[in-house]
Amino acid sequence: AGAGELEYRKDAITMRAGVKHADDRLSTGETNRSTLVTMGGSIRLLNNKLELDAQTEFGLGGSESSVDFPNRHRFGARYAINDAVKIIGGYEITDGETHQSQTLRGGFELTPWAGGRVLATANRQDITEFGPRSYAAYGLAQSLRLSDAWSVDLSVDGNETFSGAIDPADVLNPAHPVAAGGFLSSTGALTEDFIALSVGATYRSKEWSWATRAEYRAADTGDRYGFTSAVLKQIGGGTTLGGLVSYFHATLDNGPTTDATSVELSYANRRDDSRWSFLDKLELREDKVRDAVAGQAGPIGGAALTVSGDVTSRRIVNSLSINYTPIDEDDGLFLERGEYSVFWGTRYVFDKFGVDDVKGWSNVFGLDFKFDIQDVLDIGGAGTVRVGTGARSIAYSGGPTVTFVPMDNTNLMLGYNVVGFDDRDFEEARYTRDGVYVTFKLKFDQNSIGKMF
Repeated sequence: AGAGELEYRKDAITMRAGVKHADDRLSTGETNRSTLVTMGGSIRLLNNKLELDAQTEFGLGGSESSVDFPNRHRFGARYAINDAVKIIGGYEITDGETHQSQTLRGGFELTPWAGGRVLATANRQDITEFGPRSYAAYGLAQSLRLSDAWSVDLSVDGNETFSGAIDPADVLNPAHPVAAGGFLSSTGALTEDFIALSVGATYRSKEWSWATRAEYRAADTGDRYGFTSAVLKQIGGGTTLGGLVSYFHATLDNGPTTDATSVELSYANRRDDSRWSFLDKLELREDKVRDAVAGQAGPIGGAALTVSGDVTSRRIVNSLSINYTPIDEDDGLFLERGEYSVFWGTRYVFDKFGVDDVKGWSNVFGLDFKFDIQDVLDIGGAGTVRVGTGARSIAYSGGPTVTFVPMDNTNLMLGYNVVGFDDRDFEEARYTRDGVYVTFKLKFDQNSIGKMF
């Protein structure tokens, strides 16, 4: 595929014209080609607060058979509420060789990092325990600020097919949506008509922050709705308490239904003047599926179901991490150049498979250590053991690690677990699968990114 375009700009007006060409060779040996002429333009009105944009793409001599390059006609609008936030809306019609569709989108658009700057100013004295990260983890970084305390977020997204359908044989990568709209639904279809709405609100005070969000999605194959509510409380410098409640219900037409409920309580203590840090999270989860069929995907897509009938899984999970970092005082002690952490995860499960009940305790214990060889190089190791109910089931994971620091505020770790196991409840806290793994960590905020430009 290739494209070329000429653009003319003067004052508040922009005009553009060009050509696109795509040549797709399919697995069947057939070839789909599109040669499109593109024409469009934009205009800014109301002292540049309102921007209108339109573009059309049409094939020459009926040449628009590539599934990613059909005839397309698009209109969009942006209205600047202030320098940082814009309300956006867009409507697009596609007219391909085998299908016609329309797409509607709307919501907020933030100038890059402008929302982050507003957030940083607002919470710099409020939630100090790595404030931006805490806000993001609890969904507190909403878009449009109404006042010093309140901000809101609203979005709408939809797609409708007028006629026809996308031929799966025309799709070059069946694991990726086509550019003209569409996706892989839970039934494996490439396109689906849907409308999705999302609305959220956030309140912030000096020591408290609260956020809630509701979502609804109605589609051809099924519906989904749910809500999330989170609260964050600063207890003291470097100490934060957070809580979160979420519920989501999904239904597949003539298929299974799922309910997912989660309640979380988190505690973090990472004081700047202490060598110790503590992180703890308590979770209560309940997952339900009704009318499940093994091998069939659930209503929200993803992996195929592994059970049939009615199944309920309830879990109480607690994860505790304790980290000790000695301060290097150049006294020659090797221990002063290390970092040590322990992990303890405990879980109680009580599942119901039809008329059968399955329940019991299990615990996961982990140990990590690393020593500084140079300023940019650490060596260490990680080990984990999982003990099942009554110690009747034991699994191990562990191996060496090497950590590189290629630049400030970055961390690249290469590890190898000689043995390993999978555990979905603790996989976010620890990597326990066997084999080679690589983790990359990057610490940044809107200020450090700004220094790069």
